[in-house]
Amino acid sequence: MRRIVLAWVLFLAIWILPDSPASSQITNRTTYTLLGDSYFIDDCLVCERPTIFEPLRGSFELVLLQDAGTYIKYGIDKIDFTAGAGSSFERHITGSGSYVRFEEFAVLQDMNLAVEIKDQYTNKPAFFTNESRTVQQPFPLIQVDLKQTNGTPLQTFSIQIFAAPVREIWFSTARGFTSTNQSNTIKLSDGDLISNQGRVVKSNLDLVGRLGVMPIVSDLGLDAVFVKGKGEILFSIPIDVFSETLGWIHHGDLLSNRGYIVKRNQELLALFNPASSADAGLDAVQFMPNGEILFSIQSNLVAKSGVTLSRGDILSDSGRIFMTHQQLLVNFQPDTTNHDFGLDALFIMPSGEVWFSVEEGFTDHRIGAVQAGDLLSSLGYRVFSNQDLLARFAPAQPSDYGLDALFVITDAQPPKDRPRIIQSDASGGSMHLEWDGNGAVFQVETAPALSGPWDICSPIVPDLSFDAGFNVLPGSLGFYRLRQW
Repeated sequence: MRRIVLAWVLFLAIWILPDSPASSQITNRTTYTLLGDSYFIDDCLVCERPTIFEPLRGSFELVLLQDAGTYIKYGIDKIDFTAGAGSSFERHITGSGSYVRFEEFAVLQDMNLAVEIKDQYTNKPAFFTNESRTVQQPFPLIQVDLKQTNGTPLQTFSIQIFAAPVREIWFSTARGFTSTNQSNTIKLSDGDLISNQGRVVKSNLDLVGRLGVMPIVSDLGLDAVFVKGKGEILFSIPIDVFSETLGWIHHGDLLSNRGYIVKRNQELLALFNPASSADAGLDAVQFMPNGEILFSIQSNLVAKSGVTLSRGDILSDSGRIFMTHQQLLVNFQPDTTNHDFGLDALFIMPSGEVWFSVEEGFTDHRIGAVQAGDLLSSLGYRVFSNQDLLARFAPAQPSDYGLDALFVITDAQPPKDRPRIIQSDASGGSMHLEWDGNGAVFQVETAPALSGPWDICSPIVPDLSFDAGFNVLPGSLGFYRLRQW
C-alpha cells in the first residue's frame, strides 16, 4: 500500500509533496477484522447463572515493532470491538495491547490487552492475557483465547479472537433484499456490488452502463467480480443480452465496467480444448499477479482429453486445474461425500488461503450447517455466515441471500508504486481530486498538519477521482493523502 500527500491552502494555493517521514510511519500498520468465530464471554465463577456468549465484531490495527526473525513483536492499536450488537448485553470495547510471536523450535504466541468495556450502565477497565500459547492458525491469521486478569468471582470476562488482515469485503448476493439500516428502506438487487460495511460500492447500472445494452436495463445481475489496477471492475452477468456496440454478450463472458469484453468464455477455456464450444458460464474470477486468470464455470464441461472440468473446480486460463473441488473442501467434513457443491465466488488471499462460497449448502460434521451464502475458507472454517456479511444492511427478512461475487481488500498485499494526483480543483466548498495509480482501490484522507492526525474523508472506492470536503478554516493549511491497495 502506497500513498501520496497533497497539501493545500484553502482557496489560495495547491501543491503536491512527496511522501514524508510523518506519512510513511503507517506502512507497518495492518488493519485486522474479527471473523465469525470471535466471541465475548461473561462468566460468574461462584454462582450458577448461565455463561453469556456474545458474538464479537470489530477491528484493530497490528503495528510491527520488532522483527528479530524468531521473535516478532507487534503493538495492537485502535481496538474497536462490539459484543452482542443490538442485544441487551451490547458492549463497546476500546483500547490497545501487544502481540508477540515466537517462531523457533515451536510456534508460540502471547497477547496482552488493556481495554475499556462500556455498556449502558458502566465503563470499566479490563486487562486480558492468553492462558495457552498454542498457535492454531497460520499467520497472518490470529486466533487466541484471552482471559481477564482483573475479574472478580462474580464477573470475569473472556475474549475469543479470530481475525484476518482484512479491511472490507465486497460481494453480491444471489437474491435481492430490502435494507432497513437507514431512515428509508432501500431495495438492493442481486446485481449490486455491496460492502460488509453496509454500503453500495457500485450499483448494477454503474457496472453495466457502458456495455451498450439498449434500451438501458437497470439490472443485469452480477455473477463474478474482480477489481483490477486503476480501479477497473471486471465482472460477469448471469444472463445473455444483446449490446448495440458489442453484439451478443453471454453469461460466461468476462466484462469490464469500462464497456468492453475482456475475454469470451471460449477464450478462457480455449487451452483446455473443450469438446464443446458451448458457453459454460462464469461464476467466479480472479486475476493473479503474473496475469493468470483463475475462474469457475457454471456447468460441467468435458475436455477433448477426457478430463471433466467441474463447476466446483478453480480453473486457469493457462489450461490447468488450479484446484479441484475436492482439494478446496479437503479441510471440511460434509455429510454427503463425493458430491460437487459448486463454486459461486472466490478470492485468493496473499497467503494462498482461498475464501469462497458454494452453490449448494451442506452439513459439515465439525462446523454444522453451511449455507450457500456463507463465506468459507480452504483452511476449513467459516469466515462469516451470510447473515454476518449482511448485518449492517439489516435485511427486512433474515435469510440466506447467497454469495455470488467476492473481492477482499487487505493490507497484506505487496506495496505498489506510489499513486499520482493529476488534477485538483478547489471550488464550491470541496476539493475535486483526480489521480492515477496501479492500485485496485483507493481512499482519501485529510489532516490539518503533515504530522496528522489523519482522518478518512472518502470510503474505499474503485475510482480515480473523489470530491473531498474541507476540514479547516479558510486561509488555514491542510493536507490530503491518497492511499491505495
